[in-house]
Amino acid sequence: MSGKIKIVHVLSNLSLGGAQVLVFDILKNLIKKNDLELSVITIDSGEYKEKYENAGIRVYDLNEKGLINPKIYFKMKKLLLEIKPDIVHTHLNKADFYGRIAAKQTGVKVIFSTCHNYSSHHKGADINKKSMFDRIDDVVISYSKSNLIAISEIVKKYLVNRNRRYEKNTELIYNGLNVDKEKYILNEDELLNLRNEYNYLKSDFIISILGRLDIQKGHDFFIRSVKEFLTENKNVKVLILGDGKLRNDIEKLISDSNLSEQIRLIGFQQDTERFIEMSDLICVPSLWEGFGLVIIEAMIKGKLVLASNTGGIPEIIEDNVNGFLFETADKKDLIKNLDYIYENRNDLDEIRKNAVETVKSKFDIAANSEKYYRLYIDKLKLKKT
Repeated sequence: MSGKIKIVHVLSNLSLGGAQVLVFDILKNLIKKNDLELSVITIDSGEYKEKYENAGIRVYDLNEKGLINPKIYFKMKKLLLEIKPDIVHTHLNKADFYGRIAAKQTGVKVIFSTCHNYSSHHKGADINKKSMFDRIDDVVISYSKSNLIAISEIVKKYLVNRNRRYEKNTELIYNGLNVDKEKYILNEDELLNLRNEYNYLKSDFIISILGRLDIQKGHDFFIRSVKEFLTENKNVKVLILGDGKLRNDIEKLISDSNLSEQIRLIGFQQDTERFIEMSDLICVPSLWEGFGLVIIEAMIKGKLVLASNTGGIPEIIEDNVNGFLFETADKKDLIKNLDYIYENRNDLDEIRKNAVETVKSKFDIAANSEKYYRLYIDKLKLKKT
């Protein structure tokens, strides 16, 4: 094999989300490999594009919108003919569809697709139901002879339930992060200043929820559930970071619930790390979740995490060992856990310590990126034999 191996990752967009963060972290590690030439194609732009470019990752922006848009295919095909990649690796539904077909049509040797969730739509998730999109996706996978990667056991199970043949061509590689993030970027004075910036006292107990404002993330359920708890505990504050199509609805719900003094929605934040450091508890009330990257982002900082017992989350959190789980969309169980955590907040150091150790041992992005590298090399070698 002469020259560098050209690898192109294709994403539907570069908005800030779990898939975009994962790809960025993987490429930041793989860029250190002297035998790789890496680039990214994004169908539409996004606020994360600049971060990729600043890290030295070449980004091609097709600047196309819409789900059914033939321009996406023709632009991508033309670009792949120019780049001549050895490997194309797609992420997210739209990129999977157009990216695989364009890669196949341009003679790309090896095609990968990472499956980031166990739902093909955004109205719910049931790994035992096969949607119309799943059927189309199966046809495209078969046509392109794509290799699959699942980010959790539940995601792999979803794929295998769709087609038993996927058992053989699906690798499980967990999401990960840079474990150096255990070190705080803010000192004690800076943390107090950040609290002051949002009118929080040092004695306030801050619960943060991070993620796009989408039905999947469970903001509506959480807000409706905690009114009585917040009324009884005035120094508990909730900070919601994120943006999305439900923003107006969530703002109205906060106002209508008379919770504006204790729940604040501050929109999208480029740098979430400092907000995690400021928080006492990270809550993930998702209705379904393929993995839950924010969970390990909080755990590496030694933060307490309370999350729904759904999807890939229990593959990360062992209840009452390295975090806490509540039954999905169960108000009574959510409040029971919040009460326990709040009342015992000064006696949970073992949970915090275990959280850090879990991330270091299982979700180190350097180790997981090496798995991607070996997979790329092995598949290319196999293709050439």
